[in-house]
Amino acid sequence: MAIYSYGKRIPKIDPSAWVFPSADVIGKVSLGKKVYVGAGAVIRGDYGKIIIGDGSAIEENVTIHARLGGKTLIEENVTIGHAAMIHNCTIRKNAVIGMNSVVTDEVEIGEDVIIAEGAVVTKGSKIPPNSIVAGVPAKVIGQVPEKKKMYWKVVKELYQQLCSDYKRKLKKIE
Repeated sequence: MAIYSYGKRIPKIDPSAWVFPSADVIGKVSLGKKVYVGAGAVIRGDYGKIIIGDGSAIEENVTIHARLGGKTLIEENVTIGHAAMIHNCTIRKNAVIGMNSVVTDEVEIGEDVIIAEGAVVTKGSKIPPNSIVAGVPAKVIGQVPEKKKMYWKVVKELYQQLCSDYKRKLKKIE
């Protein structure tokens, strides 16, 4: 894995987290317990600060950044889908950010929100808890049913288990 300090800005990674060898973690980044970081992800805290809470999954090819003096906060048990772009925003616990979506500056995503694949959540948006959001620009289209919350709870637990499984079982074949 590529873990980089940037001057005095040094990543803090809980020992139970998993960072795939081809992922990059740079600067002032904090990864909590059982955080999964997939292949090709870039988490860049060179100018701002990035905090990723316990049990969150940062899937393959995700980019996370924060502006100069800014902060990106991803709370506990959040799933960030493949190739999403997350920039200088707050994502509350249990949210799901769909594949190829964009969540940009000064956005606040509430608890238990689902952002659909390919959605673009524009600057300054405030998404209320339990909302389903889709489109470009993203708009609330419904409420998250309890069945979906239970489904995503199981998915999050699978990614948390991958943290320890990959440490034991993942082998590079040359």
